[in-house]
Order: sequence, then C-alpha cells, then structure tokens
Amino acid sequence: MLALGAQAAIAALHLLFGVLALGVTRSLPASERVFRYGWALTAAMFCLRGVNASLHAIYNIVAFRSGPGSWMWETAGLVHPVMNHSRTFLLTAYCLVLGVVLVRARRERPLPAPSIAFSLLLAGMAAGAYVGWNEEAFSALTHYTAVAVLDIMELLALMGLLFLGLTTSAMDRSLWAALGVNAFVLALSVLWFAALSRIDMAGQWSPRPSHVHLSKSILYLAMIAIAARQLMRLRAGKRVRSILGADPRRAVPSLHG
Repeated sequence: MLALGAQAAIAALHLLFGVLALGVTRSLPASERVFRYGWALTAAMFCLRGVNASLHAIYNIVAFRSGPGSWMWETAGLVHPVMNHSRTFLLTAYCLVLGVVLVRARRERPLPAPSIAFSLLLAGMAAGAYVGWNEEAFSALTHYTAVAVLDIMELLALMGLLFLGLTTSAMDRSLWAALGVNAFVLALSVLWFAALSRIDMAGQWSPRPSHVHLSKSILYLAMIAIAARQLMRLRAGKRVRSILGADPRRAVPSLHG
C-alpha cells in the first residue's frame, strides 16, 4: 500500500509541475514567443501525464482494496502496460515536437499551431497505449524489462531535446534545468526497472517499489522548485534568459498569430 500511495504522490507532483508551468507561461511577456511556447507545451504534457498517472494510481488502489478475484484485480495486468507505456510515448512525442519548435525558431520559421502540437502529444499517448495493449502477458520480467527499454528511448529523446536547447539557445534556462532533472529521473528509472524485472527471481536483488517512487518524488520536487522559482522571478519583473544567457528578442513568425 505504501508503494501505491507513493505512486499517487508522483501523479500529484506531475500535476503540480504542470500547473506551475502554466503559470510561468502566463507570466512570460508576449514578446518571448518561443519561451512561452516551450512552457505551454510543457504544461500540457505534464498535465496530461499527471491525469494519466492519477487514473492509474486510483485504479491500482481500488484494485488492491478489491482483492484477488475482483475484475479490477484480474485486469490490472492489462492496465499497467497501457498506462505506463502511454506516458513514456507522451514524453517522447513532447521531446520531438518541442525539438522541432526550437529548430524552427532558430531558423526564424513559423511555429506549429498549438492545436497541432497538442494533437501530436495525444497521438503519442495513443501509440504508447497501443504498444502496452499488445505487450505479452503481464509478468515482472516482461513488463519491467519493457519499461526499462522504452525508458532508454525516452531518455535519448530528452537528451536530444536538451542538446537542441543548448545549440539553438531558444530554451528558457529554467525549463532546461527542470528537464535536465527529469532526464536524471529517467536515467535512474532505467536502472531501477532493469533491477525490478528480477523481483520474482530467487537470489536476485531488486529495489522495493516504494523506494523507486521515493527517489523519483525527491527529484520531481526539485523540478517543482525550479518552476516555482522561475514563476516568482517573472512576477517580480525579472527578465527571462536562454540557457546560454542570450537575449532572444527577435520576432519569430508564427502560424497561430
């Protein structure tokens, strides 16, 4: 039950970061179009991720309380891969979309319409759900191994995005820092879930699920602190700067006005 509570806490932290990212978006001046786009897309992604994780956590808690033999308990093996992989593909889609935005901003090209970007996030979630639905019969070995492998894909996508943030100088340094912490979460996740896949094997060490969630929670709190600090700085009238300290005040054309 401790692990389930920790899972619900992580879902709440995702939502809180999404809300703070939305606050940063609204506090940024209209002239900082690329920074606003980046934070807005981040807010949308983390809110979707938080809602997904909240539904997953609620399902797990109800299934646990219903006990073996209930239909929720029996279908948990189907729900876990669908929900877990949908969040993985959501973040991967976010990295690809924001990467395109940064490159187009650097080249002073029109930015994608927000509706298109949001639709691509939803498409990423749907793709992940499809992958999860078609996963083999649930077991710790098959599912946690799949989570670790797909987390590598997710980590590579996020590292690529961070690299573009540096090379284009079109990303807010606070957003870059928060995403850097998230990359550290993913790096740990690969190791944790590779070890968790051996949880049912005699003589094999594996971490407790509650310890995995606790370590992630601490890092998500660091992300929240970064977003909260940026929001306070903006409300105090301080200017936002890119990761390299450049002043991207040039106008960037946009298809969405």
